[in-house]
Amino acid sequence: MPELRRKLKNQLVLIISVLLLFCVSAAATAQQSALFPRPPELEPAIGFWTRVYTEVDTESGFLHDAGNLAVIYQRIDYDRPEIERQRTRIQDALKVLGTGKRTGLTSLEQDILDKWPTNVSNATLTEAANNVRFQLGQSDRFVEGLIRSGAYRDHINSVVRDKDLPIELGALPHVESSFHPGAYSSVAAAGMWQFMRATGQRFMRIDHIVDERMDPYTATYAAMSLLEYNYRILGTWPLALTAYNHGTGGMSRAVRETGTNRIEEIIANYKGPAFGFASRNFYPQFLAVLDVERQAQTLFGVLQLDPHPEYEEFEMDSYMEAQTLADALGITLEHLKFDNPALRPVVWDGSKRIPQGYVVKVQKSQLRAPLRTLISQIPNDHRFPIQTPDLAYVVQSGDSLSAIARRFSTSVAQIASLNQLANAHRLQIGQRLLLPQDSAAASGQTSAQIAATATNQARGTAAAQSQSSTRPTSYTVRSGDTLSSITRRFNLEERAVLQANNIDHPDLIYPGQILTFPNSNTVTSQPVVYVTPEEPAPTPVVAAAPAPPAPVALSILEELVPPVEERVLTDADAGEVPIDGQEFAIALDPSQNVEANSAQAIADLAADPSDYSVAANNSIEIQASETLGHYADWLRVDTIDLRRLNRLSANQPVVFGNRLTLDFSNVSVAEFELKRREFHLREQQDFFRNYRIQDVAQHTVAANDNIARLARSRYSVPMWLLRQYNPELNFRQVQIGQKVVFPVLEAVAAPGGSS
Repeated sequence: MPELRRKLKNQLVLIISVLLLFCVSAAATAQQSALFPRPPELEPAIGFWTRVYTEVDTESGFLHDAGNLAVIYQRIDYDRPEIERQRTRIQDALKVLGTGKRTGLTSLEQDILDKWPTNVSNATLTEAANNVRFQLGQSDRFVEGLIRSGAYRDHINSVVRDKDLPIELGALPHVESSFHPGAYSSVAAAGMWQFMRATGQRFMRIDHIVDERMDPYTATYAAMSLLEYNYRILGTWPLALTAYNHGTGGMSRAVRETGTNRIEEIIANYKGPAFGFASRNFYPQFLAVLDVERQAQTLFGVLQLDPHPEYEEFEMDSYMEAQTLADALGITLEHLKFDNPALRPVVWDGSKRIPQGYVVKVQKSQLRAPLRTLISQIPNDHRFPIQTPDLAYVVQSGDSLSAIARRFSTSVAQIASLNQLANAHRLQIGQRLLLPQDSAAASGQTSAQIAATATNQARGTAAAQSQSSTRPTSYTVRSGDTLSSITRRFNLEERAVLQANNIDHPDLIYPGQILTFPNSNTVTSQPVVYVTPEEPAPTPVVAAAPAPPAPVALSILEELVPPVEERVLTDADAGEVPIDGQEFAIALDPSQNVEANSAQAIADLAADPSDYSVAANNSIEIQASETLGHYADWLRVDTIDLRRLNRLSANQPVVFGNRLTLDFSNVSVAEFELKRREFHLREQQDFFRNYRIQDVAQHTVAANDNIARLARSRYSVPMWLLRQYNPELNFRQVQIGQKVVFPVLEAVAAPGGSS
């Protein structure tokens, strides 16, 4: 009897445990449904991507309709000529069906018609002829990603929990890179989390020495910070996830234009020019990934996941050669490189040192003693207080990339890799190009000598010498300038410049305005070709990387942009280049039209939810940092005309958040919007060269609080960034008790510090 009672008790415990497990699972599923809803309208797309991830590998794929993913015409091996032949056959059949023909059909025409609902219209079939798309299979890549994920999921889950975010977000790299830390896409997104450079710079260091996008651990913090920001701005996880692909600003526009935040309605109805196949399918792909990952063992069998490596870390207290560090640790340079993928090739080839302040990681299993102990034993004569200086060249009229390479005894490939150039059209007069450190050695000259020689060759004159000149006593404000960028450029105090010019607020400067500079001390002018301590590198367009996996979820048959023939630059190519010679990432292609360059600018402002568009009534919403002088300059009109049009008095400033009517008699709306986005892109890139977002703080408004003063004095946050984190806040009517989110910033060390 006691034995029977014991068995019954054990069975009861087991039943209760199963019930509890079921309840917990049901609760988790319910919570996930609330956070990541699955509207019925998205089920065809989810089903399509589930099949892509489970039924076809990268040796085959589906020919399908790009709009209605329930329509899959055929599975086909990956062979470009055959794919194109079958695509043409399907298109021809659809055109026939689009005429209304329903009898006497060929077997192919009947088969294609059967793929569509019985009530399909002729117009739909005609349109479908232009929407036949090939999708490469991903099942083998998904399995590879699952195996790789073992090395990272513990860390990802830890970061997700620390930020109190949904644990499902940890599956996102399946969509982005198949958990490949070295992935590099055709549109220059990099790393496991596939950050674009402009967005990544908000949260990480990205330059020609360190690119933290390539470190899967560092980039995880950045990815979760971006997703957290997207959710804060957009309010739902379907929108926040889609914004990871399409940009926060893009999804904010989608919500405004469709009048809804329901993802299924936005996918069906939003016709934004950049909202293409990848953006429309990003959320359904994510849901499919969650489904496939849950059923992985059933679908793929038992997999041995990569182990999670254990690292020791050390923040470098000086600059050091990579080979010196590897030798001191008793490991190979290749192993040190493997553990520290954020360090760029210039570190590994010895052109640059590992920066002071960089956190070195080494797997514990490779160390014979604690990392800190081994590094402390490195002699002082192998530690350096500064970085290896840059050898740099400023592009002149008459230059081409190949001519510069020949001049400096290097190759086009080396210069392109070092500067992360895509093609010759990205070369601009005034652009600062970094040169390989061995350029001087190859020609048997010192860096200073090669600089002088290059000047002779570029200008056809005697060797130029570095000169000293006085800082100008005044400066004419250019389009794209901000007071902070001007004062940094000339090493001045903002307050002193404001006082010298009787200006009350830093935003009250405008293109064409002449600023008087106080205390004109002697400074060294910048020669055309120069050697200088390390500065932030020119922001690149495309970075060199080892052969990456093909981008996930993009058609392999999408046409690649053919390489553009290299051009010799003329004075006509000169554009607005900041006075210090550094190029901004906008680097608009002069061979492209306004619309193409606008699309590039919109992409670079992906994390900015501000509305820079012009309404149908020719009005705009005034954004932070903008002045009436900016608008007049971009429109090529007088400020007095804009004041008259908007009934503004002579000294009445424009107030951000208000609307302003504009005069488009001299420029098109597209041209104005491009100039406006250019201005904000330059301002934001200039800012994020010096600061990174580390966290957010929530401030409760108290009596006598002044938001602008808090932003400036306590948080050191510019108003444009504060507004990005609080897009719904009316800054003119802040109430006591309201919550204001302030991004917490970290200053990036100045050149010569920890760069």
